Amino acid sequence: AYQHYGMGIKKKIISLVNKEIIEKYKPDFTFLMVVNVNKIRSRLNKRKKLNRYDKFNLNFYKKVQKGFVKIAKNNKSKYMIVNSNNDFKDNHNLVKEKIRKLIS
Repeated sequence: AYQHYGMGIKKKIISLVNKEIIEKYKPDFTFLMVVNVNKIRSRLNKRKKLNRYDKFNLNFYKKVQKGFVKIAKNNKSKYMIVNSNNDFKDNHNLVKEKIRKLIS
């Protein structure tokens, strides 16, 4: 999502690189934490150390998050979208319950 939706790199190139590097290693399940894009900047400002992705403009984050959500919605059996604007404890319980179901 960062490379394609955020930076505009063609999916075909990303797939080729992933195939060479990752091969058969893919996660069984992914929790996608989404946040209100207006809160992104305030959360970044709280970090002590920023990485290169943390320094992009707000439009980049909007595009990337939309891309991740699109990927998740197209792969519902392998993704769970979690609204990280919700209470931490509620999300914690939601994730724990999903993990329980996945390993049962």
